[in-house]
Amino acid sequence: MPGDWAPLARLAALSVPLWLLTRWLSLHLEGLALLWSGNPQTAMLVHYLVLLPGILLHEVSHLLAARVAGVKARSFSLQPKAARGGRVRFGAVTVASSDPFRESWIGLAPMLTGTAAILLLARWQFGVESVPVVSAESILQTLAASLQAPDALLGLYLIFAISNAMWPSESDRQPWGVVLLFLGWMAGTVYVAGLFAHIPTGWISGLASAASYVALAFGLAVAVDIPVAVGIMALEWVGQRLLERHVEY
Repeated sequence: MPGDWAPLARLAALSVPLWLLTRWLSLHLEGLALLWSGNPQTAMLVHYLVLLPGILLHEVSHLLAARVAGVKARSFSLQPKAARGGRVRFGAVTVASSDPFRESWIGLAPMLTGTAAILLLARWQFGVESVPVVSAESILQTLAASLQAPDALLGLYLIFAISNAMWPSESDRQPWGVVLLFLGWMAGTVYVAGLFAHIPTGWISGLASAASYVALAFGLAVAVDIPVAVGIMALEWVGQRLLERHVEY
């Protein structure tokens, strides 16, 4: 694979474990609180409060994206509520109907701002001056360096809260089908016409650089999520034996 496309491969490779970790943590964070409290409302509240910085950023991102796109926002809420299918909704922004492209932009906004926030933490909190070649070694070195910061735990907590609340919800993803079909049609047209070879090198380099930044943010999120997941598993194991009960997922 040409070197310019390697960052895209790293980004794709990191997206899968981050998505799986986020789903697992969403279930087990609330499950752990339910195990120890025995109260579903308390468990939901604990889950909500742990992720509150990320939830706030998520909903504000929808609101700002709607304003940028010229779409009227009808309501804004940060109140946790139980939703259908046993799911929990921690906030909501209701916007007026528009075209699939603007709706997709609004739905994608939390992922973009969440990634940017993690990168800002890496820059100002952990002193990352430039994006390294993203690898397990470089990610661990960045985290090791972050522990030297006086408020390292705050920075790591914010990465956890933001990364676990930035993924688009099911409603955020609803308009993506039309947009993805359009982009796929455009890419197919460019390929059939043999125009890929004529794409300016600067565009490819810019795309590779952007992918490297996003991959760094995703890699940091994965590295923070893994020890948290291990800690949750340990607390679940202890709780099951001390309380003689368990949570069905």
